[in-house]
Amino acid sequence: MKIPFIPQLFPGEHMLSGVARALLLAGKKNLEDAQRHFFGKSVPLSPWLLIHSAMQVYMPESLSIKERQHLLVNHSLIGFFSHSLRHQKVVAALENNIDDRNWPRIPHVEELMFANIWRYCPICVLEDELQYGTSFWRVSHQLHTSITCDKHPEYKLPDHCWACGAVTKNLKDHPIPNCKCPQCEATIEPEILEHNEVTYWVQNTGLQLLNDACDLKTPVYSHAMRYGFANVASSHRLFGWEKFAAAQDDFHHWLLRNKADVYFAPNTIEKRHKALDFHKMTIYQRKVPPVSLLLGFKFLGVESIDEIE
Repeated sequence: MKIPFIPQLFPGEHMLSGVARALLLAGKKNLEDAQRHFFGKSVPLSPWLLIHSAMQVYMPESLSIKERQHLLVNHSLIGFFSHSLRHQKVVAALENNIDDRNWPRIPHVEELMFANIWRYCPICVLEDELQYGTSFWRVSHQLHTSITCDKHPEYKLPDHCWACGAVTKNLKDHPIPNCKCPQCEATIEPEILEHNEVTYWVQNTGLQLLNDACDLKTPVYSHAMRYGFANVASSHRLFGWEKFAAAQDDFHHWLLRNKADVYFAPNTIEKRHKALDFHKMTIYQRKVPPVSLLLGFKFLGVESIDEIE
């Protein structure tokens, strides 16, 4: 059964945001029931699902690969992750071979503070309501490398309600962002946050991964995000377990000194989790989150991801 009205996507809007608005406009009070009615199943509209069966609303089989790529690049997180995804997964997305069960999860998603939840900028909400008549969930606000809004970089992207601690993990619970908590209705005020040098670099480089992903089959930074860490570590003469262990200790203290714990679940850095393991970054680079990799690059003195060969 088809959804009777499919809203047009706004600039930078996540496709799942459009799906949530479509379910809301379908007229059913319970979006869980609406999804089951129109899709035949109920799957959470969660940000860590890079490819979601509900995206078929906007990417029917009739679309060409070029049209499908445009939607994936501009209205999903695939562009951001394409630099490190396996080629066959990108091809599967472009060729409409989508399966919620077989798509890879974001590496160590449970340890990442921002990869499991939907975030928004309160200033963008107000501006979007004035310009478009409604607010929506933007792709750029869902990057786990970002702490603040890309459009208003001085304002933090709220990750929970300050009053009750509620978070949004499923857009069926909160289809349209607003400046009130959907659970306790507390007002979410804009919060100013000042970056340090490290968080500023990580956020801007993460946005670079998102914005420069024009061709999903040949992403610009594929070498850097798949193999580059081993090359950078080698240039710093990190050979052997003793040197790796010493560098790991220095990295641990550097992360805490630069407040990088903001990106991770509590105690992830203190417990020296594998998501931040130098040896794993060198040998199994694809199995660490992009934010860990970018922090590793920055620690080793990389000035720009463009310089990694």
